[in-house]
Amino acid sequence: MLNKNVCPNCGQLYDTNLDKCPLCGTAPQVVDTADPVQRKRITEAERKQRRADRKEAEQEAKRRRKDEQFMQDADEERLIEEEEARRKEEKRRRKEEKKAARRAKKGLPPEDGEEPLEEDSLQPAPLPAEAPAPAAEDRDPVPTAPAEKDRGRVPRFYLIASTLLLGAALLVGGSYLLWKTDTVKLPFYDQLAARKITEPTQPAGTDAPAFTDSSARTDDSSAATQPFVAEPIPCTEISLGQTELVFSAEGEQLQLPVTLSPANTTDERSFSSSDPAVVKVSPVGIITAVGPGEAAITVSCGSQSAVCTVKCEFAAESGNTSTVAVEELTLIKDDMTFFAPGENYVLSVTNVPAGTAVSWRSLDESVCTVDEKGHVVAVGEGTTRVFATVGELEAFCWVRCRFE
Repeated sequence: MLNKNVCPNCGQLYDTNLDKCPLCGTAPQVVDTADPVQRKRITEAERKQRRADRKEAEQEAKRRRKDEQFMQDADEERLIEEEEARRKEEKRRRKEEKKAARRAKKGLPPEDGEEPLEEDSLQPAPLPAEAPAPAAEDRDPVPTAPAEKDRGRVPRFYLIASTLLLGAALLVGGSYLLWKTDTVKLPFYDQLAARKITEPTQPAGTDAPAFTDSSARTDDSSAATQPFVAEPIPCTEISLGQTELVFSAEGEQLQLPVTLSPANTTDERSFSSSDPAVVKVSPVGIITAVGPGEAAITVSCGSQSAVCTVKCEFAAESGNTSTVAVEELTLIKDDMTFFAPGENYVLSVTNVPAGTAVSWRSLDESVCTVDEKGHVVAVGEGTTRVFATVGELEAFCWVRCRFE
């Protein structure tokens, strides 16, 4: 718009050197020749500087507010401390006045350093008026204000203690879960479980504690240190789920269901077979068919016993009638040692033809068991022998179970 005129009639722009509008011939109007105000453009550097100045001003205002808050808190703490000191001094003064009054009443002279008590001093002194807090502008400037205390923050000691307790709980719970699922063997939990089983229990429906016979108490201090022995509970009855079983194939197995009465009896149960060549039974009551025939499985518990008849109705294998032209049987091993329950090993006879029928038996199945294939499995601690029989020939292997 500089050096240009605007025609008031048609709006045409033309040079100021012309006397009239070249389009319509209208003379130009007289306008103010003052220079128009031009808006100054700011540079990017000035814009950044303005933002920095604004940010610095905000930070300064924030610091000023923190300083004012700090000074206010300091004044409040100072007033509280002064009030506490005033109360202590007032309490001490009243105590001394009472002491002096008692001495004056008894006619005793005042103690060393104590001034005589006057009548006016018996009246409580008026409390001094609190001095007004200095104005904000009269306070000395604080060079640096400490950080504001976070009153909702949890102490570090509590965090450390809670973390340790949580870690201990996770460790104990995880170890117990691994022990419960038989993933890891932990003797500590085994001992606790065994102790829990042997500890006496309170009879149901009674309020008095068990084993509280006062007549059994003695003054002998050694009696208190003796271990507690639970009273034995004898077995009164044995019930079998089946009194007669029939097997139709060699090697067939079945768990014999047994119910003891009372259920918490302390007598141990045992199983035995009248003819191991027909059937054999494990220490936990698993019956295995060995050969054709009939045998009786006897279950004993204390003075009680029960019998289950087992019939094996299947033909003997042809290999059982084979003869062996040897004078002595030789086993692959004549001595073995197990170090944990469930360890196993397969025994075999080395000097008989392949396919020859060999019968196996264990003298003590509470130590180890053996099946018709010579598979020996460790059960409990002790030493026994496993026999292999072919016809009239017999050989044995020592089995030693030494558990930790």
